[in-house]
Amino acid sequence: MKKTFIYSTVAQTVLLTIAGTAIAAEDGTEQLDTIDVVTEGSMFRMGEVPFHQAKSAVAITREQLDSQNVDKLDEVAKYQAGFANQVFGNDTNTNWFRVRGAEVSQAVNGLPTFSYGFFTPYVNSFGLEAIEVTKGADAMTFGAAKSGGLINYVTKRAHKDQIGHGEFKTTFGSHNQYGLAADYTGTLTDDERLRYRVVASYLGRDGDWEGTDNQTLYIAPTLTWDISDKTRFTLLTGYQRDHGTPSSNFLPQEGTLVPSPRGYIHRRTNLGDPVKDTETNRQYNIGYEFSHDFNNGLSFNSSYSYSHIDNYHRGAYAYPSAYNADWSPLAPSAAGYSLSRAVVFNDGKAISHTTNNYLTWNYDNAWLKNTLVVGTDYRHNKVDALYSLYGTTSNTNLFTPSVGWNQAQDVSAAPHVQIKSRQLGFYLQNNARFADKYVLGLGIRHDRAEQREYTSTQKVKDNHTSYSASLMYEAPFGLNPYFSYSESFNLPTGLSGDETLYDPNITRQYELGLKYIPTWLDGTISVAGFRAKDTGALVGNGLGATISSADPIYRKGFEVQADVNFTSNWTGTLAYTYTKSESKDSAGKKTRQPLIPTNMVAAKTAYSFTEGLLKDLTVGVGLRYLGHSVTSKGSLYSHARLPSATVVDLMARYAITPNWIAQVNIDNVGNRRYVSGCDYYCYYGAERRATANLSYKF
Repeated sequence: MKKTFIYSTVAQTVLLTIAGTAIAAEDGTEQLDTIDVVTEGSMFRMGEVPFHQAKSAVAITREQLDSQNVDKLDEVAKYQAGFANQVFGNDTNTNWFRVRGAEVSQAVNGLPTFSYGFFTPYVNSFGLEAIEVTKGADAMTFGAAKSGGLINYVTKRAHKDQIGHGEFKTTFGSHNQYGLAADYTGTLTDDERLRYRVVASYLGRDGDWEGTDNQTLYIAPTLTWDISDKTRFTLLTGYQRDHGTPSSNFLPQEGTLVPSPRGYIHRRTNLGDPVKDTETNRQYNIGYEFSHDFNNGLSFNSSYSYSHIDNYHRGAYAYPSAYNADWSPLAPSAAGYSLSRAVVFNDGKAISHTTNNYLTWNYDNAWLKNTLVVGTDYRHNKVDALYSLYGTTSNTNLFTPSVGWNQAQDVSAAPHVQIKSRQLGFYLQNNARFADKYVLGLGIRHDRAEQREYTSTQKVKDNHTSYSASLMYEAPFGLNPYFSYSESFNLPTGLSGDETLYDPNITRQYELGLKYIPTWLDGTISVAGFRAKDTGALVGNGLGATISSADPIYRKGFEVQADVNFTSNWTGTLAYTYTKSESKDSAGKKTRQPLIPTNMVAAKTAYSFTEGLLKDLTVGVGLRYLGHSVTSKGSLYSHARLPSATVVDLMARYAITPNWIAQVNIDNVGNRRYVSGCDYYCYYGAERRATANLSYKF
């Protein structure tokens, strides 16, 4: 891998040298008006706002996060088309996303986060000012990208227009939820060129399963320096500590999907060991963003992030069923409701370095507006930990789970896992607007990826070139049809359930859509259909681990999203998603993939009173319909169909004064018990949760 490191060093140096030479050449030139950087932390490099991109992309604002009272980020897309949310239930400390029937990559401030097992960053929602989403395959942005798409979290930083402003917030709610948060932006110089922002929060709450909980402490100081009117540097730091008793939401199909002879399992049943189970996760982050405008349409951007995660996790879990002598699944009721258990154990650290540097050239004349981006990025990840899925502990009983609590757990056989992964990417993108009507996008990217596991002396290496192309026609009356082709490439980190390194995961996707900005209505409407083929996708092995699929997975779907303002104080959202995901073996036999509902519908509306006794009160209601999905083939109830479910959410917000805001959110107001998904296990959906906030903004 020394060659890759040399290539990376040379590539980064070339771009930095070009930028440095151009900056030096500018010394003594006349300074122009201040440029407001509106894309700090963004993954959208080509300058187009999401709705005008020839693909399914969306930006979720801070105001939208607040209106939904999002304190756990996999709740963010309840009313976004294409998402299947919390398919594994409402975990205490993990965000679960499925987009277009596949997992997504996550990033912070435009740089992808490292993800492996319990070393997946748990991003704090209060520290964000926006979330960007690209649905579907996209290798151009990060290189290593999962098949479902990309989610980028833009953290808060010190903007000039926020100097002297801030927020204090208190939170209380069901499940013993409580929290405090603060946010303030200030300046260190009279000319406001050197600014700082400090964001801090503490949030604690119990999980949906008996005896589980999590407490999160978060602090993120940032510093922004306007070196000149054309040059800006931002230092980003963060620390987060999560501690609690992890959830054990893996339940057998008998008693959840179908009733057992003794009925259904209570949704708060904990088949783990809340006395012995524990987890502590510490995250440290530091990085920078640098931008410089050379004039004449040429600009340079550079960013870097260092992340260090220390994780200690020990949690018991039950097997999904009892077993016959030949290891075929057996209903727990046939074995006296006794289930064998194992212990998942992780103790170690993960360190990652990620950097991205690119030049942008904007050119326009009477008939052409063109944006060209050329860049290179590099990431280096290291894992050093004791890790095992199969520590030993006692059996438990499905209807008397406390017999499995406070039992001995033996994790002494956990092997020492040492993994290093590196990836270097070169990319070239061009976006051209012809005659103010046609938008053509083209992209090519080459990645060199390598991964080593030193304990078992395994190595996997792959070089891959990805392509993308899109065309949008901006027709009269706000109608914008488009077509796009995109690819994604990912070399998953870690050892599979077969104790081998994963195969590369490659996706090719076609998308046809229409984006509509009506002249007769304040809002946007988008329609998209897609087809995708995944090779090397990760699938469950039936024992809580994943392996690379030997067969391709074919996905197709249809999405509708409408966000409108009917009047100045009445808003509405409608999201519809159809997804079909199935594998096809060498004989052409199709098998539907688990966990993915065929149909989902979400709709919400909010009304703000502007006069009378209810002045300054906003009330809202939302409805979410989760269509049927299926269980894994070969499970206890192989390919059984899950029932659909509908839940209702309520919201009320009252502006006591322009500065004091009170808000109440109730999700699943009817406390509907439903199964959100099944593979070999089944997972209950989130139960009713009520939260009240009081915030003071100044």
